[in-house]
Amino acid sequence: MAEARPIIFIHGLFHILQGFTAAGLGDRLVMTPDLPGYGSHEVGSSEISVASAAEYVHGRIRAANCGRAHIVGHSIGGAVGVLLVSEHPEDVASFINVEGNFTLKDAFWSAKIANMPAREVETLIGGYQDDPEGWLKGIGIVPNPERIALAGNGLNAQPAATIQAMARSVVEVTSESSYLDRVRKILERKIPFHLVAGEHSREGWDVPEFVLQQAASFTVQPGVGHLMMLEDAKGFLNIIQELTS
Repeated sequence: MAEARPIIFIHGLFHILQGFTAAGLGDRLVMTPDLPGYGSHEVGSSEISVASAAEYVHGRIRAANCGRAHIVGHSIGGAVGVLLVSEHPEDVASFINVEGNFTLKDAFWSAKIANMPAREVETLIGGYQDDPEGWLKGIGIVPNPERIALAGNGLNAQPAATIQAMARSVVEVTSESSYLDRVRKILERKIPFHLVAGEHSREGWDVPEFVLQQAASFTVQPGVGHLMMLEDAKGFLNIIQELTS
């Protein structure tokens, strides 16, 4: 059995992992850092990017002096993870890509946000923040008090300017041919590369064929969609526990 190494969760475009409780993962070190521009990590829009996020998370790993860590990247956090793992493989025990962006097809919502006028983005995000219950219904998740609270925390964990700056960076990064070269590099290094998807969103995840063929595993969490950690946190954590044990 593998050593119980630390687990680093990298959140998506919305910080839905804000306030996420990782109970069930034992007494190992678990970190869910606020990426630049998110939560308490306030920076200017020019400092917000996939690359800066990757280096920030790597810095947190080094500062913790915790040895090699399991990297769990959700949505655009998957893109952040790709850059981190490809640049700093010596500090990575495994990479778990949870419906992370591989192509521009995955980044369709980021592309929409990236191209909108800033004022429209503020109006859109403000509407979500004012009505987390309505936002959940709009993305097909049945609201309950716990989900509404988690959604509210996540939607309010970053300003609209952060959302747009990160969306633009995701589009830029995933449109470069070198991005999938980074993925190939990770696989060639034999770093365990796991794929996790929700049953209801798997079909829309554009995973390249070479990744499907070479991934260490592909787990589909039943009964949930893209925000599986919000819909069924226990089920999600059980998957992460199994993949990192």
